[in-house]
Amino acid sequence: MLNKKRVSIKYKIFIGVGLFVILNIIINLLIVKLSINDIYLSLEKKELKKEYELISKNINNEDKLFNIIYNASNNGIRIKVLDNDFNLLYSAFSDKIDKRFTNFDLILLNSLKDNEKKIITLENKRKSGYDIHLVGKTSYGYTIISSSIDSIKKDAKTTMIVILVTSLITFGILLLVAYFISKLFSKKIKEIKDVTDGITNLNFDKKIDVKSNDELGDLFKNINDMSNKLESNIKELEEANKKLKQDLVDKEKQEKARKKLIANISHEFKTPLTIISGYSQLMIDEVKKPENKKNMQIIINESERLGDLVHEFLELSRLESGSIVLNKTDVNMKDIIICELDKLSVKIKRKKINVTTNFNGNQIIKADEKQISKVIENILTNAIKFVKNENKISIKTYSKGEYFYYEVFNTGDNIKQEELENIFNSYYKDKSARNKEGTGLGLTIVKAIINLHEGNCEVKNLPHGVKFIISIKK
Repeated sequence: MLNKKRVSIKYKIFIGVGLFVILNIIINLLIVKLSINDIYLSLEKKELKKEYELISKNINNEDKLFNIIYNASNNGIRIKVLDNDFNLLYSAFSDKIDKRFTNFDLILLNSLKDNEKKIITLENKRKSGYDIHLVGKTSYGYTIISSSIDSIKKDAKTTMIVILVTSLITFGILLLVAYFISKLFSKKIKEIKDVTDGITNLNFDKKIDVKSNDELGDLFKNINDMSNKLESNIKELEEANKKLKQDLVDKEKQEKARKKLIANISHEFKTPLTIISGYSQLMIDEVKKPENKKNMQIIINESERLGDLVHEFLELSRLESGSIVLNKTDVNMKDIIICELDKLSVKIKRKKINVTTNFNGNQIIKADEKQISKVIENILTNAIKFVKNENKISIKTYSKGEYFYYEVFNTGDNIKQEELENIFNSYYKDKSARNKEGTGLGLTIVKAIINLHEGNCEVKNLPHGVKFIISIKK
């Protein structure tokens, strides 16, 4: 797409005002041209009526009458005053022929009929244009007042020239005014642009010089205030951001140190616990008293439990540190679930649990089989541990979009809201009756593995139990 040529707003305002003035002048000239003849004709008829009223009023005063006719003659108006027998009493005409009563005068008088006065516009064959004639009655007879339209046209032409010259002068003046106004506006608009450009680039040094106490002055002042407030807010945000970054760095360092400490402690615990468990199992056969034998078994059980805890700590540390690289292959989720159910079949039979499965659609996904097996095992183990009431566990799998879903529902008690929010959190262990067994890291490990597979973990309370929903990106 081609970029349009940039045109300054100053020239746009100047050109716009210039075109508006030109259009206005053209329209005015057209209106004047089309109507000026009619206007002058109307004025001329009014003038003839005025002369007729003066003659009618002063018909008995010969001196005044003569002055009226003489003055009218100087203005291009021809007058004939006749008696009732059509004898010429007074006249003011430039040619000798019109100093007598003519057949044309008779035609004009005959057109009166019952009218007191009448204005007639007729084509004058001797001249171009038309003549205006006012024929009227007086106390002595008749009056014929005539005027040539040629003079009207001449006056109209003169007026048109005057209007045209005046318009051109006005056009020049208005163009100068438009130029200075556009220059003034463009200067202020450029100031606004410079300030807003600076704001866009986070440079708040430039400000608009406010001189006018009006709406524009208010606008400029508001832009300056906005610039100042933005500068202040951005500085505050920058300070807060620096503090937040430092806090995050400190927190990350603390988290790394904590994980490293846990990994080191777990590693150090592993060997002593193995030794304690091993020696305890050797010694139990030599213990004679039942009470001591029972105590020795407790030592073995607890050391094994601590060994499991250490193992899970180490596993979680490796998952969270990112040291584990996934070996993704085509995995059949149905086969893995059935395999894990077989491993847990003894516990399922012992608690008399009714397990139902519902496998929908394609069960093949790209995943690390070893890690996904842990997810399946931990979720099932969790459901077996807390199943109650009807002792039902239902497993459902399906695909939706780019994700594969693994859902496990178990009947039993709902989870408290606080526990729901923290159940997948690292090292969170429920203190309620719900979780008296285990290490408390099983679900945390699930979340860590699912995060590596770009998935999500969710748990919901339902009317008769709890549902875990695991989504894995296929």
